[in-house]
Amino acid sequence: MRGIVIALLLAATAAAQPQLSLASRNGTLRVVVVGDIGDGAGRVTAGIAKIGPIDAVIIPGDNVYPCGVQSKNDPRWSRVAPLTTLGVPLFPVLGNHDYCGNPTAQINAPLPNWDFPAKQYTIRSDVAEFAMLDTNPYLQGADEPLKSFLHDAFSGDSKWRIAVGHHTVVSSGYHGYFPRHDARRMQKLIPLLRASGVDLYVCGHDHHQELVDGQPRYLISGAGSQPVPPIILRSSTLFPTNAPFREPIGFTLLEITKDQLAITFYDEHAQKRAGPILSQR
Repeated sequence: MRGIVIALLLAATAAAQPQLSLASRNGTLRVVVVGDIGDGAGRVTAGIAKIGPIDAVIIPGDNVYPCGVQSKNDPRWSRVAPLTTLGVPLFPVLGNHDYCGNPTAQINAPLPNWDFPAKQYTIRSDVAEFAMLDTNPYLQGADEPLKSFLHDAFSGDSKWRIAVGHHTVVSSGYHGYFPRHDARRMQKLIPLLRASGVDLYVCGHDHHQELVDGQPRYLISGAGSQPVPPIILRSSTLFPTNAPFREPIGFTLLEITKDQLAITFYDEHAQKRAGPILSQR
């Protein structure tokens, strides 16, 4: 009986997670990814504004770097405020530096275009579905909040499935290797991502831009402030092809249609670093 009750509670919790909607334009969804937002927010916002119309910005954690806000009127909101001027929804998840502050203060914060209804939520569009994850409790040993949510996050249709968390699963940056306990812990998510049919796992945490091939593919886009180059490139890395001496502030563009997911890397000046790198149905 106890096991049945626990199962019902978990199912109810997963079902209760908020669902947001995001429409494509003529069948194409253009979403920017930039994480670890700090002093570079104004510069990266200026770059994003140069690449043409976009539909949303995903912030994969450390939304207010280096230490999150304490309240909904904390002056440190000014760090992320430039992104609100783009006039499109901002979809964040929580990073470890957000937990340095008061993470619940970020939920439904009265910031323009700040669409953050819960620590975990889904975004559904006509071409893709996004599972927005809080990887912090998972890293600390709490399996079920993330695992049960991810298990039920996607519908049964053929849209692209994208999971967004803060912590790296596979990365050539420092956090892809160290601390070793954290790296091993996050890599245990790989079977669950595969079982859920995830096509792309998006994260920040490491302050660089990278795409690692695999099933799923792994996109790191945490160069919103204080960029740090990758340390040891993995053999499956598609971008960069060599570890740069200096990593620029930058952002990543996802262009998604029913049949194609294209990833393009830009620096803060909207100069193309690489791409588009394609995934095909």
